[in-house]
Amino acid sequence: ASAVVVGPDGAASSATARPTATLDLLTYGTPAPLGLDPGAADRSFDYVIGRAPGFLDGKPGMHWTVNGHTYPDVPMFEVAEGDVVRMRIDNRSGAPHPMHLHGHHVVVLSRDGVAASGSPWWTDSLEVADGEVYEVAFLADNPGIWMDHCHNLPHATEGLVAHLMYAGVTTPYLLGHDSGNVPE
Repeated sequence: ASAVVVGPDGAASSATARPTATLDLLTYGTPAPLGLDPGAADRSFDYVIGRAPGFLDGKPGMHWTVNGHTYPDVPMFEVAEGDVVRMRIDNRSGAPHPMHLHGHHVVVLSRDGVAASGSPWWTDSLEVADGEVYEVAFLADNPGIWMDHCHNLPHATEGLVAHLMYAGVTTPYLLGHDSGNVPE
């Protein structure tokens, strides 16, 4: 084992034992009010991550999919300001993905059908292992057009990108190589 000791000359150190259990944020802490009611969600979406043969930027290969579609033909999740939104993230891709929704924090409701029972687990990035299914919720309180993508950036550049948009919000910007605006 290696260690770095910071202190005066001759300071001693001792190895710290490796924890015997993994911290599970789904059960850690004490439940508390969320400030929103996911049971009365205004919108619900599925975000199914997969892998399929196809073309991306004209290149053939095995590419990431969102709800069975390759980028840029992936769903646009539309919400209205004030909506309570539930999203089911289902990873069937064969690889883990740290999923990240820009502009919002989500609360984890369940993992693989097991409901959260600890303190509210609020996050902006969620590691979704292959075969895992998470349910999350958030309040649509930040109008815009936001990326919802894998934060393993090579996966994002390989098409694991979707967007969340607010009703009535538009942009003059175009996406794609002709426009020079490539999201990752």
